[in-house]
Amino acid sequence: MQTRCHRGTKPEFDRLLVESLNESFATILGEIPKRTLYDILEKNHAIAANRIPERLNEFTTALEALFGATPAKAIVRIIVKRLYSKLGLTYIERSDWRLPDYVSEARSRTTMFNDQVELSSMLERLARS
Repeated sequence: MQTRCHRGTKPEFDRLLVESLNESFATILGEIPKRTLYDILEKNHAIAANRIPERLNEFTTALEALFGATPAKAIVRIIVKRLYSKLGLTYIERSDWRLPDYVSEARSRTTMFNDQVELSSMLERLARS
Protein backbone atom coordinates (compact mmCIF):
# COMPACT_ATOMS: atom_id res chain seq x y z
CA MET A 1 0.00 0.00 0.00
CA GLN A 2 1.36 3.40 -0.92
CA THR A 3 1.31 6.21 1.59
CA ARG A 4 1.16 9.81 0.51
CA CYS A 5 2.03 12.73 2.74
CA HIS A 6 -0.60 15.37 3.13
CA ARG A 7 0.23 18.95 2.27
CA GLY A 8 1.94 20.75 5.14
CA THR A 9 2.69 17.62 7.14
CA LYS A 10 6.43 17.83 7.57
CA PRO A 11 6.14 15.60 10.67
CA GLU A 12 4.50 12.87 8.55
CA PHE A 13 7.23 13.13 5.90
CA ASP A 14 9.92 13.02 8.60
CA ARG A 15 8.22 10.03 10.21
CA LEU A 16 8.30 8.17 6.89
CA LEU A 17 11.96 9.12 6.41
CA VAL A 18 12.94 7.81 9.88
CA GLU A 19 10.82 4.69 9.28
CA SER A 20 12.66 4.15 5.97
CA LEU A 21 16.01 4.55 7.75
CA ASN A 22 15.04 2.09 10.48
CA GLU A 23 13.73 -0.51 8.06
CA SER A 24 16.70 -0.17 5.74
CA PHE A 25 19.28 -0.47 8.52
CA ALA A 26 17.42 -3.44 10.02
CA THR A 27 17.45 -5.15 6.61
CA ILE A 28 21.09 -4.34 5.85
CA LEU A 29 22.61 -4.77 9.31
CA GLY A 30 20.09 -6.53 11.54
CA GLU A 31 18.45 -5.13 14.68
CA ILE A 32 21.37 -5.18 17.13
CA PRO A 33 23.93 -3.65 14.73
CA LYS A 34 21.29 -1.08 13.75
CA ARG A 35 20.99 0.01 17.39
CA THR A 36 24.79 0.09 17.64
CA LEU A 37 24.95 2.30 14.56
CA TYR A 38 22.45 4.74 16.10
CA ASP A 39 24.50 4.76 19.32
CA ILE A 40 27.67 5.57 17.35
CA LEU A 41 25.89 8.32 15.44
CA GLU A 42 24.70 9.85 18.68
CA LYS A 43 27.93 9.48 20.69
CA ASN A 44 30.53 10.22 18.01
CA HIS A 45 28.60 12.55 15.70
CA ALA A 46 25.97 14.08 18.03
CA ILE A 47 23.15 12.94 15.74
CA ALA A 48 20.15 11.47 17.54
CA ALA A 49 18.05 9.09 15.42
CA ASN A 50 14.95 11.27 15.65
CA ARG A 51 16.95 14.35 14.54
CA ILE A 52 18.31 12.80 11.33
CA PRO A 53 15.69 14.51 9.11
CA GLU A 54 16.98 17.89 10.34
CA ARG A 55 20.64 16.93 9.93
CA LEU A 56 20.79 15.03 6.66
CA ASN A 57 24.12 16.51 5.53
CA GLU A 58 25.84 15.58 8.79
CA PHE A 59 24.16 12.17 8.81
CA THR A 60 25.31 11.43 5.26
CA THR A 61 28.85 12.56 6.05
CA ALA A 62 28.84 10.31 9.15
CA LEU A 63 27.68 7.33 7.05
CA GLU A 64 30.48 8.00 4.57
CA ALA A 65 33.01 8.20 7.41
CA LEU A 66 31.74 5.00 9.05
CA PHE A 67 31.28 2.82 5.97
CA GLY A 68 33.27 4.52 3.19
CA ALA A 69 31.91 6.46 0.23
CA THR A 70 30.84 3.55 -1.98
CA PRO A 71 29.09 1.47 0.71
CA ALA A 72 27.42 4.63 2.07
CA LYS A 73 26.11 5.37 -1.43
CA ALA A 74 24.64 1.84 -1.60
CA ILE A 75 23.03 2.32 1.82
CA VAL A 76 21.57 5.66 0.73
CA ARG A 77 20.17 4.01 -2.41
CA ILE A 78 18.33 1.43 -0.28
CA ILE A 79 16.98 4.10 2.08
CA VAL A 80 15.82 6.33 -0.77
CA LYS A 81 14.16 3.50 -2.68
CA ARG A 82 12.21 2.59 0.45
CA LEU A 83 11.23 6.20 1.15
CA TYR A 84 10.16 6.84 -2.44
CA SER A 85 8.11 3.65 -2.39
CA LYS A 86 6.31 4.81 0.77
CA LEU A 87 5.61 8.16 -0.88
CA GLY A 88 4.44 6.62 -4.15
CA LEU A 89 7.31 8.22 -6.07
CA THR A 90 9.49 6.73 -8.79
CA TYR A 91 13.15 6.41 -7.83
CA ILE A 92 15.67 7.57 -10.41
CA GLU A 93 19.31 7.17 -9.46
CA ARG A 94 21.49 10.24 -9.92
CA SER A 95 25.21 9.54 -9.64
CA ASP A 96 26.13 12.89 -8.09
CA TRP A 97 23.28 13.04 -5.53
CA ARG A 98 23.52 12.38 -1.81
CA LEU A 99 20.71 11.66 0.65
CA PRO A 100 19.83 15.35 1.21
CA ASP A 101 19.33 15.81 -2.55
CA TYR A 102 16.94 12.86 -2.80
CA VAL A 103 15.01 13.94 0.30
CA SER A 104 14.70 17.49 -1.00
CA GLU A 105 13.38 16.18 -4.31
CA ALA A 106 10.91 13.90 -2.54
CA ARG A 107 9.63 16.77 -0.38
CA SER A 108 9.17 18.95 -3.47
CA ARG A 109 7.46 16.25 -5.53
CA THR A 110 5.19 15.28 -2.65
CA THR A 111 4.21 18.89 -2.01
CA MET A 112 3.60 19.45 -5.72
CA PHE A 113 1.43 16.31 -5.92
CA ASN A 114 -0.57 17.31 -2.86
CA ASP A 115 -1.08 20.83 -4.22
CA GLN A 116 -2.41 19.35 -7.48
CA VAL A 117 -4.77 17.02 -5.59
CA GLU A 118 -6.00 19.89 -3.46
CA LEU A 119 -6.59 22.08 -6.53
CA SER A 120 -8.38 19.27 -8.34
CA SER A 121 -10.60 18.66 -5.34
CA MET A 122 -11.38 22.37 -5.07
CA LEU A 123 -12.28 22.53 -8.78
CA GLU A 124 -14.58 19.51 -8.43
CA ARG A 125 -16.38 21.15 -5.50
CA LEU A 126 -16.78 24.36 -7.48
CA ALA A 127 -18.09 22.47 -10.50
CA ARG A 128 -20.75 20.80 -8.34
CA SER A 129 -21.88 24.13 -6.88
